[in-house]
Amino acid sequence: MSDWKEKIKRQLPLVWLILALLALRWTIVEPYVVPTGSMEPTLKPGDRLYALKCAYDIRFPFTDYVLVKIAPVKKGDVILFRAPADPSITYVKRAVAVAGDKLAVRGGKLYVNGQPVAIEETMNRDILYDIERSEDKTLFVENLNGVKHHVILDNGRPMNREFPFSPDLDGITVPTDSVFAVGDNRDNSHDSRAWGFVPVENLKGRAMFIWYSSQDWRVRPERIGTLIQ
Repeated sequence: MSDWKEKIKRQLPLVWLILALLALRWTIVEPYVVPTGSMEPTLKPGDRLYALKCAYDIRFPFTDYVLVKIAPVKKGDVILFRAPADPSITYVKRAVAVAGDKLAVRGGKLYVNGQPVAIEETMNRDILYDIERSEDKTLFVENLNGVKHHVILDNGRPMNREFPFSPDLDGITVPTDSVFAVGDNRDNSHDSRAWGFVPVENLKGRAMFIWYSSQDWRVRPERIGTLIQ
């Protein structure tokens, strides 16, 4: 019996280390692999990123119980969240409107509280180097709440037939404790325009940086270390 107890005692440091790492994973950072092109060109399929889980709140380890609220979501944040229709799935999108905002989307372009969000076509298309049929896309720089980022609009028609709608919306007010999130690849993103608002309780964190990236087993070293904005 003493030998058995001694073996358990020797393993306790390892057990505590594993529990501490799991707690860190649950409350501080979360890894995520981008599966689709809905956030192109900001995020591309095969990008591996880390999300800061405590960006908005701190939750008790291994639960969704909120211990402390840190900060609200800001327009322009790239957020990870549980899909409203299926919480087992994690989505990554850009928060474009928060509680109380009045939102319109026309032709993939945003209008928040009656004002158009600044957007300008850019001729520097280097970031599209590995995007399929990039010649059929127009690249813009959008300035959302001071966050400048790329946005893609298709030239005349959506090319991803899975999402052939690119719906226009008008006169929507974001309710309390909710966020409206869309993809930067505006004509090829299944997002709040289709399934509605993101409850803040579904938030998992804010995307921070890409720690690794590959496509078809080819490493993209130029994307490693990229800060996400």
